[in-house]
Amino acid sequence: MASFDGPGFMMVDNSWIQTKAIDVGSSTDISPYLSKILEDSVWNGNRSIIFDVYWDVESSVDTKSRWRLCSVKFSTKNFCLFLRLPSSFGDNLKDLYRFFASKFVTFVGVQIQEDLALLKENHGIVIRSSLEIGKLAAVARGTPIVEFLGTRELAHKILWYDMSRLDSIQSKWDEAGANDRLEAAAIEGWLIFNVYDQLQQ
Repeated sequence: MASFDGPGFMMVDNSWIQTKAIDVGSSTDISPYLSKILEDSVWNGNRSIIFDVYWDVESSVDTKSRWRLCSVKFSTKNFCLFLRLPSSFGDNLKDLYRFFASKFVTFVGVQIQEDLALLKENHGIVIRSSLEIGKLAAVARGTPIVEFLGTRELAHKILWYDMSRLDSIQSKWDEAGANDRLEAAAIEGWLIFNVYDQLQQ
């Protein structure tokens, strides 16, 4: 049974997000954690998984620069999973490919069009069902400009939640410790989960 035994964080509505950060090695089994995320999304979250991806730029003298997926974050109503990925993908990451290809859930993100293209082009990862939350918000609210907002600005526009904790961490990002950065990741995932939940009503 996967244990989300990382730090837990209280959100401004007093809900609790339990986290897990994993440095994925060649023998790391991530499937139990992905299953836990999938299970929570089905039982508690409109079958949606909030995701964000992070990139490194690899370059050498004789080749052009290439974007490499270095980490990925998945958030649901109750959990936040942060995976730091190795420089070369092993067989154990086939679980990640299968997870992204799931037809049972929708992967929801902010400004994801370029990420979707890079995932397919550079890693052969295809997300079968995805949703750009900004586009949904623009249509639902009749305000085209919200399509182009980042996570914080979009959440503030839709939810009007207190953002002071997130702002505090991000304002001192270079000095932030691992737990603070994980808390920021959890807050951002929770915000977009709630934006999507509200837009579904």
